Amino acid sequence: MLHPGKTALTVLLKDVEIPSSAICFTGDAITSLTNYSVKGAIVNLDEWDWHEELRGGITFYIITNLKKPLQTTL
Repeated sequence: MLHPGKTALTVLLKDVEIPSSAICFTGDAITSLTNYSVKGAIVNLDEWDWHEELRGGITFYIITNLKKPLQTTL
C-alpha cells in the first residue's frame, strides 16, 4: 500500500501514524520488509506480529514478523 506524498515508510496502528522514532524492527521483520521497499509504503500493524515495550518512560512498538495466514483443515 502506498501513501501519496510520503518519501519514507509509514507505520499505522488503527489508521493512526506512529512516529518513526518509536518503531523498532527485528531481523525477521526487516527480512519481510522487501515488499515495502518503495517510497511512500505503508506498514499496517494489523498485518504484523508486534508488541509494545516501555523503555525509559517511552512506548516503543517492536515489529517482529508478518502474521501467518490462518490455516484451515477440511
